[in-house]
Amino acid sequence: MKEKINKVWGFLPAGRQVFLDLLFPPVCLVCRKRIDAKEDKFFLCLSCLQKIKLNNTAFCPVCSRRLPENKKTCHQDSSFILAAAGFYGDEVLDSLITLLKYQKIKQAAVPLGEILSRYLKDLFKNYELSPYGRPLEGREIKDFLIIPIPLHWQKEKQRGFNQSYLIAGQLGKNIGLPIENNILKRIKNTASQVELKDREKREINIKNCFIVEKPELLFQKNIIILDDVFTTGATMKEAASAIKKAGAKKIIGLVVAKT
Repeated sequence: MKEKINKVWGFLPAGRQVFLDLLFPPVCLVCRKRIDAKEDKFFLCLSCLQKIKLNNTAFCPVCSRRLPENKKTCHQDSSFILAAAGFYGDEVLDSLITLLKYQKIKQAAVPLGEILSRYLKDLFKNYELSPYGRPLEGREIKDFLIIPIPLHWQKEKQRGFNQSYLIAGQLGKNIGLPIENNILKRIKNTASQVELKDREKREINIKNCFIVEKPELLFQKNIIILDDVFTTGATMKEAASAIKKAGAKKIIGLVVAKT
C-alpha cells in the first residue's frame, strides 16, 4: 500500500516520506516489528539480523565438506568452490528468500545483498580465494566479476523479475563488484528444479541449459556465479561448467543458503 501511494503521490515534495512513515511506520520484513530509520535501510530489524548464523568458510560443491582454508582439499576436478552464507533452516534467511522468490517482495533483495556482502568480505580475507596469493584488499575484490544465474526469458517474464539479478545488484553496490547479466544465457525453458526431487532428474533437466555469449570477455577472469540457493547443485554446476569452458580462471559459486 505504501509503495502504491508513493507512486501516486510522486509529485509531492520530499517531505511526503515523513508523512507516509507516519501513516505506515516501517516494519521488519521478517518479524513485522516496527524498525527505526537506521534499520529501515535494510528492511530488517537488528534482532532478526543478529539471528542469522553466517558461515565462515567455503564448501566443496560435490561432498559439501567445509573447506577451512577455502581451497580445494577434495574433489579437485570440481570447476568451482561453493560459498554459502548460511543454511536452509535458518529462519530469517528462509523467510527472506520466500518473500523475494515466491511472494515477489523485491525489497527482500536488500537485506540478502547485505548478508552476502558481510559473508563474502570475511571469506575474501583468506588468501586462497585471492588471485594474488595473499589476502584481498578492498580494491582487489573488484577483480571478480559477478554473473547471476539467468532465468529463461519466458520464466522471467512470467515472474516479472530475476531474483538473482536483484540480489547481485545489491551485492555489487555494497562492495563495488561489477555485474554482467548478458554473458551467461539460459537457452532452455526447463521444468522448475523445485518440482524435481531426484538428483539425477535435476541434472538431466538442466543439462546443456546454459551458453556463454562472447566467451572472450571471460577468458582468464575471476568469476562469482550468484544464485539464491544450492540444493543438489545441478544448476550451479552446469553454469560453472559453461563458464569454465569459456576460459574463466577462479570460479566461486555464491549462494544465500545451502542444504
